[in-house]
Amino acid sequence: MAEVFRALEPRAAGEPRVVVLKRMLPHIANETNAHQMFAEEARLASHVIHPNVVHVLGHGEIDGKPYLTLEYVPGCDLWRLNRRLTLEGKRLEHDLVVYVVRQILSGLDAVHNARDRRGTALGIVHRDISPSNVLISVHGDVKIADFGIARSGLNPFDADTAARANGKLGYLAPEQVSGGMVDPRADLFSTAVIAAELFMRRPLFAGGSELAVLLAIRDAEVHPFIEFIPQLPEGLGSVVLSALSAKPEDRPPTARAFWAALEPWQSRPEEVLRAELAAIVVSIASESRSRRPSADAVPKPTMPPTPMVLAAEHPTTTNVTPLEYKIRKPNGATVGPLAYAKVVEAVATGQVDGKDQISIAGGDFQPLSAIKDLYRHVPPSRMTPTTTRVESTAAADRCVEFENGGFVDALARTLVTRRTGLWLCEQGGVRKEVYTKHGVPAFVTSNLAGELLGEYLVGKRVINRSELDMALAVMPRFEGKLGDTLVALGLVEPLELFQHIAEQVREKLLDLFTWTTGTATFYEGVDAPSSGFPLRLDAWEILDRGLQRRIAAGLESHLILERGQDAVVQADRIDTAVATAALPEDLRAALRLCKVPHTIEEVAKFVTQLPGKTDPQRGYRVAALLLSLGAVHWT
Repeated sequence: MAEVFRALEPRAAGEPRVVVLKRMLPHIANETNAHQMFAEEARLASHVIHPNVVHVLGHGEIDGKPYLTLEYVPGCDLWRLNRRLTLEGKRLEHDLVVYVVRQILSGLDAVHNARDRRGTALGIVHRDISPSNVLISVHGDVKIADFGIARSGLNPFDADTAARANGKLGYLAPEQVSGGMVDPRADLFSTAVIAAELFMRRPLFAGGSELAVLLAIRDAEVHPFIEFIPQLPEGLGSVVLSALSAKPEDRPPTARAFWAALEPWQSRPEEVLRAELAAIVVSIASESRSRRPSADAVPKPTMPPTPMVLAAEHPTTTNVTPLEYKIRKPNGATVGPLAYAKVVEAVATGQVDGKDQISIAGGDFQPLSAIKDLYRHVPPSRMTPTTTRVESTAAADRCVEFENGGFVDALARTLVTRRTGLWLCEQGGVRKEVYTKHGVPAFVTSNLAGELLGEYLVGKRVINRSELDMALAVMPRFEGKLGDTLVALGLVEPLELFQHIAEQVREKLLDLFTWTTGTATFYEGVDAPSSGFPLRLDAWEILDRGLQRRIAAGLESHLILERGQDAVVQADRIDTAVATAALPEDLRAALRLCKVPHTIEEVAKFVTQLPGKTDPQRGYRVAALLLSLGAVHWT
């Protein structure tokens, strides 16, 4: 232990030394659980003592305000180093990049395997590995910093704290974006993003907005790096690419395994690479000192310039002049004047269609298709009469009724046959469109005003009504994109909004499972619109969640209460699509069980006894799916 401390700080204990004091900003200190997070950062970081991790020397409070005392690392962070090299048209040699990445992984190995004083594994996940949190000293040290949003498996934060702890957007792992379980392999993904960007000298995930970046991360769209791999030594790109896998189980299992896999490409001795890295940092530090004005020349502090983004303006409905819109119907009748928000709602719900014309602020009437930020809200289906993109209405390929669980049958059959197309679902005046790609729901729209994004966010109390009105008033400045508007105004954090949008779209889909009337019509080969929010779903999980809702609503009582003692048996001839489909293992096991007749209750009990299955109702849902697929039938 003493040797480690000497490596971190050569001076003896008690001698003067330079340290870093970390304190909370006043606006952060007032947030819920902020003090708890600060204390947790101190607790976790104090248990990680390693040359590649910034050491916490102490912590305490002054006048009720907490602070951390941290090891001072003279030098710069990796973001600044990379930016400097990029501006100069330079790059790190491949083996030097490997050296830096392996130093990060060495520190992560210590973080992930940290134990408390009783020897209990803490299960720490850093969750914010990014270039600005990797410090490089003038001696060539590489150190992980900032445990501000780190998590321990022994002391997880509550949901509110987790929602605020976002990390740097471009370096999140897919499971962080989608709101899934996060373990140490998320840090490996973030480290792999750093590696890819150091090699390429440009961001891996780029887009026109924060939401576009998050979509690219969720889907692990790493094509820029894949295209760059031929410029790397053979085999190196594949190692990094494995850590960029969308699924954690496809990544290296540990930081140590990733570290070892990179070793063949660290071709020069470590002391040479360390010295080369130190020289680069020294040159950056020297230039900064030469540019630093003398004490006499330092001007008095001034307010920083206002960033040229709308978010800095924080407009309100009192300083935004709303435009007035009028709608002219085919018969010459006009509607309005209307606010932009009302026109968007009318277009999205089908009250305004391609035959109508729009006037903005008293201007000439134009076709809806000529107004880009309004036209993008038109229901996207080519089968929809409210869009001017209709060329011809194709004959339906299949039509099912919603009664008796018709949508379960429809979606299950689409899944096993891997159909791409559109389910047009109608119930009275309500219309929903479910686009599938290879059988999996990829996109959902609705003409219900209450299912529009803004109303959903107000209902969830993410924003209030006045904030929504403000966002809608300025939305034309953002091409009619409410999500981008809310982020730009600072009303919702990008990651929080992304996860709300994903859940909102799922809700539109899950609502269909409880419809008891109406029809679902399938049109083969209709592609999902490119402008929508694409889902990334486990279709079997959606079917299961849909059946859970049906059971909760009492719509499957005949299966559970009335026919529990009736038997089912495997069909004599199972459809080829069903037989070859990648069925969940418990469905496959239940199907094997039913080679001989078993009652529904026996099937349910059998499924519950399978490894990892504890939900007593899962067996009933399995039976319902097998019946929907025609894989079993009543005896």
